[in-house]
Amino acid sequence: MLIIGCDGTDESLRQSEALIRSNRYDEAIALLAQVITADERNPKARLLMAQAHEALENYDRAIPQFKAAIRLYVAQPEERAMVRLQLAKIYLRLGVRKEGVNQLRAIVHSTSDSAVIQQVAGLVSDAYQVVQITKGNPDNYSPNFSPDGKQVAFASSRLGNSEIYLMDVNGSNLRQITFTPDFNEDTPRFLGDSRYIVHSREPKSASEIHIVLQSDGTTPVYAGIYATHLDREVTHELLPLGLGVRAPCLSPDWKRVVYEASRNRTLDLYLLDLNDVDLENMGGSIIVPIPITDSEADEGSSTFFPDGERLAFVSAGPEGTGPRRVAPGRSKPLHQIYTINVDGTDEKHLNPNPYDCYSPVIAPDGETIAFVSGRMDDIEIYLMDIDGTNERRITSDIGVSVQPAFSPDGRKLAFVSDRSGNLQIYLMSLDQPVTREMLVQRLQGE
Repeated sequence: MLIIGCDGTDESLRQSEALIRSNRYDEAIALLAQVITADERNPKARLLMAQAHEALENYDRAIPQFKAAIRLYVAQPEERAMVRLQLAKIYLRLGVRKEGVNQLRAIVHSTSDSAVIQQVAGLVSDAYQVVQITKGNPDNYSPNFSPDGKQVAFASSRLGNSEIYLMDVNGSNLRQITFTPDFNEDTPRFLGDSRYIVHSREPKSASEIHIVLQSDGTTPVYAGIYATHLDREVTHELLPLGLGVRAPCLSPDWKRVVYEASRNRTLDLYLLDLNDVDLENMGGSIIVPIPITDSEADEGSSTFFPDGERLAFVSAGPEGTGPRRVAPGRSKPLHQIYTINVDGTDEKHLNPNPYDCYSPVIAPDGETIAFVSGRMDDIEIYLMDIDGTNERRITSDIGVSVQPAFSPDGRKLAFVSDRSGNLQIYLMSLDQPVTREMLVQRLQGE
């Protein structure tokens, strides 16, 4: 007979958690089977067993273990609610919506914990209160806040091509900034207190607008980076169209631009230093880019940390090569979020998980990252802590939600969604979570 004492059980559970974190799921399952044989009423062992099977996509084995953990956590309501949440996510992922919603209803009726309520809300509705700030038939996208947070620059196809526009944060006082009918302008970024924005430009090839979550270095791109004055129709070329450069992001001091460009059929990150550049008197001056990354992986969609010395970015390695491999069961590289110093040193994988992750943006206080991820056959916006932990979904509606952008005070998040039928810009108030009463009403209609 196998006998595991209390101390031995605790150590086995710690070992199992470590094995799961290291993706050694089969070993964790074997060890947890011993614990459960010795004590079949151990809720933590049941929960870990469920998580290991879930990671292997053995849902028919994971679900009974989650249910057993729910029964055994009867005297621990907080733990029970979190297990129900994990089970609900599986049901929703499998398309068994009725069972998933039943678990969510049970959670809402048993807790008033705001953090739990927000996680539940993120599965069936937006986790925070949202208003739509652009309207009409044209697609509107690429939002970015002005330094004072009072205005939003964005791209719109309302004239048949993509131009840059400026509006107040409530959607009023709309005005056009660029006037280039033969080109598409997007990704506007404010140059600090100056009256310029930096943006991408590429030749117009079709009337239809496509949002690319992450470019592929093997696809030719004829795009450049330009600076346009907000009050005068004056535009300066920073990097010409032929270079195939995209996705500019600005440093917190608004003096450096990092962008992605294709070299040798892969994307890499480059730095453009504008500290000594006088946009009013550029003439024919050339700004020499500084390379940041150089690998076999496509690397792009960068964003600065508040200290201006480190970047978060998206990377996807080619199949079976380099440090970034194809996930089990996939035929394409997995896009994940990494961090790196601006000088190209100390690269780290921020959020290892089995899902594609795109478009990271960092809150002004440096505590939170918003990003886009494809999960449960849906593309939505998530938040995570700055160390890559505590992921939680904050958008959930018809269609997709992409292109998050924090306001300067971090209290609002602009994003783009096609939930109304075409691409529109929405404003989420991060200090106004969906209430328990609102969530109960939403779940009653499910």
